[in-house]
Amino acid sequence: MPAKLKKAETKLNKINKFALQAVYLVTEGKTLDDALVNNEKLSGEIDGLKQKNIVIKYSGVSSLIISSSLQKERIDHWKKYWTPEKKQKLLAVLQQEGLAMGFKPAAFDKFKDLLNKDFGVADKKDFAAIRESFLDDFINEKPGHSTVVTLVQTPPQNKTKVYDAFKDNPAVSIVDRQYLTNRLVQVINSDFTKIAIMSSVLVLSVLLLTYGRLVLTLVSFIPMFISWIWILGIMGIFGIEFNIVNIIISALIFGLGDDYSLYIMDGLLQEYKTGKKILSSYKTSIFLSAITTVTGLGVLIFAKHPALKSIAFISITGICCVVIMAQILIPFLFNIMVRNRTAKKRYPWTFGGLLISIFAFSYFTTGCIILTILGLLFKLNPFNKEKGKFIYHYILSKFTWSLMYIMVNVKKKIINPQHEDFSEPAVVISNHQSFLDILSIVMLHPKLILLTNNWVWNSPVFGATVRMADFYPVARGAENSIELLADRVKLGYSIVIFPEGTRSVDGDIKRFHKGAFFLAEQLNIDILPILLHGTGYTMTKGDFLLKNGKISIKYLPRIKQCDAKFGIGYAEKTKLISRYFKEEFKQLSIETEDTGYFKEQLFYNYLYKSPTLEWHIKLKLLLEKNYRLFHSLLPRKGKMLHIGCGYGFVTYLLHFASKEREFIGIDTDEDKIEVASNCFSKDNGINFITTGALNFAFETYDAIIVTGVLHNMAPVDQKSVVEKCMSSLNPNGTLLIKTDSKAPNQKSGNTIFARFFSFNVFRYKTTTAGGSTNPFAQLVKDIAANHNMKCTEVNKSKNTPDIFFVIKSEQLK
Repeated sequence: MPAKLKKAETKLNKINKFALQAVYLVTEGKTLDDALVNNEKLSGEIDGLKQKNIVIKYSGVSSLIISSSLQKERIDHWKKYWTPEKKQKLLAVLQQEGLAMGFKPAAFDKFKDLLNKDFGVADKKDFAAIRESFLDDFINEKPGHSTVVTLVQTPPQNKTKVYDAFKDNPAVSIVDRQYLTNRLVQVINSDFTKIAIMSSVLVLSVLLLTYGRLVLTLVSFIPMFISWIWILGIMGIFGIEFNIVNIIISALIFGLGDDYSLYIMDGLLQEYKTGKKILSSYKTSIFLSAITTVTGLGVLIFAKHPALKSIAFISITGICCVVIMAQILIPFLFNIMVRNRTAKKRYPWTFGGLLISIFAFSYFTTGCIILTILGLLFKLNPFNKEKGKFIYHYILSKFTWSLMYIMVNVKKKIINPQHEDFSEPAVVISNHQSFLDILSIVMLHPKLILLTNNWVWNSPVFGATVRMADFYPVARGAENSIELLADRVKLGYSIVIFPEGTRSVDGDIKRFHKGAFFLAEQLNIDILPILLHGTGYTMTKGDFLLKNGKISIKYLPRIKQCDAKFGIGYAEKTKLISRYFKEEFKQLSIETEDTGYFKEQLFYNYLYKSPTLEWHIKLKLLLEKNYRLFHSLLPRKGKMLHIGCGYGFVTYLLHFASKEREFIGIDTDEDKIEVASNCFSKDNGINFITTGALNFAFETYDAIIVTGVLHNMAPVDQKSVVEKCMSSLNPNGTLLIKTDSKAPNQKSGNTIFARFFSFNVFRYKTTTAGGSTNPFAQLVKDIAANHNMKCTEVNKSKNTPDIFFVIKSEQLK
């Protein structure tokens, strides 16, 4: 600042020494006259404070504008004082003394006129000029409410006395600049908090609409929230408070945090969807953006003004925090919830799945604690301990039953054609896929003794319950447990053994050990096979997620010790019963595992790859009835080709329904093939290629599927593709053609609905551009006849405009 300007500032501050300490007294009234009346009363009190040296001086409107009542009072006092006699006597004296002093007789005429004037109350018009020039800052007049301001200057040490003098006056409000400033900061801080909350709710809502999943919304938002905790904490450590200036920068930091989080999440989702490693480019872009922003605002750290320094500090701190959170925490959370799990071919977490799993585990843990306490009480019971053990087993069985049936997301089906009731003891053998196997078996009857492995026996959660139920650890050897188990059998208990010895990860039944059959022989009791299907899917080994599954429990007929059908001696029985058990399990799997059984597995493969894709797959599964028709028309094993596979919905579902089907899927849309190729359930039995049917090098196949291709081709190309497919079939091979064969006026409401959402809302592209919009059904039949193949039209759906042609490579009769 130049020396001249500094000198002027010093002079101004000296003149207005107490300007910053000025106190504003505001009188109110319904009308301006009421406010003026209150202001006039106030002036008398201020004069009293001035006499006590509490107030140095004051300025207001009372010396220039007075109320109507005070005007009337003064006019009445004027008239009362100036009686006609006083006026006549004064004028006579003026004339007499004026002549003596040389004044003309007319010199006092104007005074005479003023003395004899009839004064009245002045109105607003009379005060308009003076208000406009001097007093508008002191008077505020609105309909129904008016205020008059009086400015009082007082030393800082006397400000409290001025406040105390008028604090009980309801007609007076007292404020000062410090109060106004503090109040303004409070309002800004309060509004900023409200705005921050509203912005957070808005951001959460937009994220939820954008991603369609609460997990992705929280993974994106939580780092933003934590970054703000960091920023506020660092500001608190260094004693920096929000002010009018730097609070604006906070909005910028919050906005950048949103942008960075969205970009990182977008990069993660694109990588997860397509498998392309593009996240590093997103991170680099964010890093460069942060550098430019910090450089632009960070230079203010060298400013001398504290407000500018606070802007720089908050900018640097805030941007560093949001960058760290976006670059590190979001990928960390995303990996935990999604990518690390799918890398192990496990389902990604959903918010609902997490809540269900936590509830189930909490319910189980609580029950185990209660059972442990009950077990201790039963042990302390000195009377009829055997009955106490049965009661304990009964409670344990009911608890496991309640746990299985309280989880309504898991469907249960018990198949018991022989009406088995465990009235006679037996060695119960069952396949072992999941921890749910134990719960599924124990809930069947109270009188069951399980042979467990060491980790179940020593579990800190349910180990005590297992030990109190007299379950036996197989690590001690079956031969060492015969006497103990024989005692239990005499009391009507059955022995439960999982002959595989350990849980199967892939669901395939492993080799049976001989221990169960040795015990059955030594105890001379029946063998009762029980099939468990679906437990391994519902809760996979080593996974905490409880999926929406379907559990089937099927009793097989009892096998007597004297039944020679399964051999003589426990060694031979082990082999034959194992073979029989596996055959029955395979048959149960075929009966249970239709395409609807695997629709959740299909859906989870496309989860988090875009909300529109999720809705698209749900709509397709609904309209196509889980592609059951495809499943019923195709062989259960063999090498197969899918032309027009798109995102791979049909290909994956048919492969899930029968693992012996090996698929090659082709499509011209590279984006769709990338998504299909990057599903976590993809194995060696599925492969996808970006190519068209006209350019593809056909081999020989046991089955070929053609979907969504022919109706977009010219007839000559249709004929070429169909002929290639027919000539590429193995003996007894099957060609399935699904295409649009209905005219537009034949389409049902469901058809229009499906096509509108698929192609107009979700913007899904057809495989090939141009060509006819209707299929050539007769053309397909003619080509089949020319190749001496059997062609059958098997589907006339009201829900879709599609028709199925099944062409078999068998000789026509």
